[in-house]
Amino acid sequence: MTDKNKTIRILLCDDNDNFRQLLNQYVHTLPGVEIVGEAVDGVDVIEKTELLNPDLVLMDLSMPNQSGLDATKSIKEKWPNKLVIILTLYEDTVYKELADEFNADGFIAKSSIKTQLPALIKEKLKNSIN
Repeated sequence: MTDKNKTIRILLCDDNDNFRQLLNQYVHTLPGVEIVGEAVDGVDVIEKTELLNPDLVLMDLSMPNQSGLDATKSIKEKWPNKLVIILTLYEDTVYKELADEFNADGFIAKSSIKTQLPALIKEKLKNSIN
């Protein structure tokens, strides 16, 4: 398989069913991606990361049971090669800094997904292959 034919396996994690459905529909329109599953909170996403082996986790910041930040830190400690991108309603710099502190590979405000996600996926995939 050549690099340009690589498919990115994505796990979506958000506790809001409507947003998760919209995100699923949008991500399906992107070239070279496959959605392998969905998770509803930080505990669920860790279990599904182990079970489904995604390349990339799109992680909501605020969720019940375990926050996206704590789940991100757990995933990156257990599987350092997994990419985790935090998605949030909050665009404040403090949240970007928290995402970095918890070892996230990227941070996108939900309002900017359509403009930022395709480029970020392409960049992260390219860097992970090289």
